[in-house]
Amino acid sequence: MDNLFRRKLGLFPGVVAGLLFFALPSACHADQDVLLVGISPCPPFVIMNDNHAPEGFSIDLWQAIAEELDLNYKYIYSTALAGKLDDVVKGRVHAAIGGISVTEEREKIVDFTYAYYHTGLGILVNAKRKWSVGKLFASFFSHSKLVVLISFIVFIVCAGHIVWLVERRNSSEKKSFNRNYFPGIVEGMYWAIVTASTVGYGDRVPRSWLGRLLTILLIIITLPLFAFFIAELSSDITLHELRTAINGPQDLFEKKVGVVDGTTSQQYVRKINAVVNSFDMIETAYLWLAADRLDAIVFDRPNLLYYARNAGKGSVKVVGKPFSPQDYAIAVPQDSPLRERLNRVLLSMIENGKFDEIRASWFGADL
Repeated sequence: MDNLFRRKLGLFPGVVAGLLFFALPSACHADQDVLLVGISPCPPFVIMNDNHAPEGFSIDLWQAIAEELDLNYKYIYSTALAGKLDDVVKGRVHAAIGGISVTEEREKIVDFTYAYYHTGLGILVNAKRKWSVGKLFASFFSHSKLVVLISFIVFIVCAGHIVWLVERRNSSEKKSFNRNYFPGIVEGMYWAIVTASTVGYGDRVPRSWLGRLLTILLIIITLPLFAFFIAELSSDITLHELRTAINGPQDLFEKKVGVVDGTTSQQYVRKINAVVNSFDMIETAYLWLAADRLDAIVFDRPNLLYYARNAGKGSVKVVGKPFSPQDYAIAVPQDSPLRERLNRVLLSMIENGKFDEIRASWFGADL
C-alpha cells in the first residue's frame, strides 16, 4: 500500500509539469494578443481627463492606427518620458506614444517609426514681467553713482546751511527763511533741492545779494551733478528692462530656466549657460513659474502653446519662434516587427488626409 502511494506521489511532479507545459503557451499567447502601449502625461498629446482616462492627439492617432491594424491594446502608465522610454528598452511595453522626440542618443536604444509631427522647442514666460526690485535698487549704489550722490547731498546740506545763515535775518519778510535752526535749516535744504533741480516753486526766495550769488553757484555746480544722476538712474531702469526681457534663446543666459528631466529641452538649456532647474513633470515647472521662482520654461513648443491657451491663459505667454527642431515618432523596441506595420499605416493616413483631420482637431492651423 505504501509502495503504491509512493509510486503515485512520484507521478505528481510529472503531471504538474505536463499541465504547465500545455497551459503556459496559451497564457503567453493571450499576453501576446494584447499590445502594451506606454503613455505619460504630455498635454495636448496625452491628457488624463477627469475620469483618469487618456485623451489627446497621440491617443486619437494611436486609436486610429490600432483600428486600421485591428490591434487589441492596453495602456501602461508612466509618470515621465524617461520612464516610458525605459519601459520600451526593458520590454515592458511594445510601443510608447506621446510627444517623443527622435534623437541620436535615443536611436541607440530604441527604434522609431516614421516621424509624423515636426516642431521645435519654445519658451514660456509670465505674461506680466516681474522686476527684481532688489537688483534694480542695488544697481543704484555702484561706486560712481555713490560718489555723485554723496557729493550732491553734501552740497545740498552745505548750501542749505549757508542760505539759512545769510537769509535768517530777513525772516520777517514773506517767502524768507525761519530764524530758528529748525525748521530754518530744513527750509534751506528744501530751497537748495528745488533750485538745483530747476523746479523753483518760489515759496522760499533769497533776498540778499549774497543769497542770490549762492543761488547762481548752486545752479552752476549742482545742475550737472543732478542731471548726471538722473541720466544714470534712467539708464539703469532701461538696462534692467532689457535684462529682464526674454524674447528668444539668446536671452536665457544666466536666467533661471525650468526644464523636464530627460528631455531634449534639458540638453539644450545645459549648453547655453542658463541656470537649469530640472523637474520630473512639466506641471511642477508651471507652478514654479507662477510663483516667480523661474524666469522661463523651455519645453516642446506645442505643449507650451496648449498650456498658454488653456490652464495658463492670461498669466503666461510663449515668446519667440520655434528653435532646435524636433521630430515626433512612436518608439518601439529595437528590431520590433511592429515598426513596419505602424509605418505603413502612418504613411497611409498622411496620404489619405486622416492624419490632418486628427491634427486639426487638436491644433487647428498650428503646426
